[in-house]
Amino acid sequence: MQKKDSIKKYRESQKQVHNQEVNEIIKETYSSSNQNAKLYYYKINKKLRWWGWLLPLLLTSLSTGLSFLIGWSLYWNFNLNGASGGWAGVGWVAFSILIGFAFSYMILSWIRNRRAAEFFNHKGRRYQLTLTDWEAKIIMWKKIIGLTTVLMVIVTGLTIGLL
Repeated sequence: MQKKDSIKKYRESQKQVHNQEVNEIIKETYSSSNQNAKLYYYKINKKLRWWGWLLPLLLTSLSTGLSFLIGWSLYWNFNLNGASGGWAGVGWVAFSILIGFAFSYMILSWIRNRRAAEFFNHKGRRYQLTLTDWEAKIIMWKKIIGLTTVLMVIVTGLTIGLL
């Protein structure tokens, strides 16, 4: 019995030390003396600039052009739409590119959450903002990929619907 009590006490002390470390990190992140400046630069870094609005349009147009090129080559090489052939490959290629953009958005989110959990040394705080420049850049790129995904949904819907 004595051994179990000592193990319990040791684990409790380790939990207290860990909680104290996490609380110090949180206090340092959110209650520091330069909090206003940190928050200001964080908001500036995660904001989309002019190229951040132009890049989704460019990526969408490149993806659409690529899907038409690949769909055109599939039109001549494979019979995807029954006996008469057709441009069905364009819609499927656009859909696969759309899935790629959505998957890259999820990967960026996973990386950001993992880094936040490492930063706070606590799994439960993985969704909390760390207010670092790196995280602001990741959020900016997530916005760009999200806008590209929304535009690709429109293009894919039109492509599949019209062809």
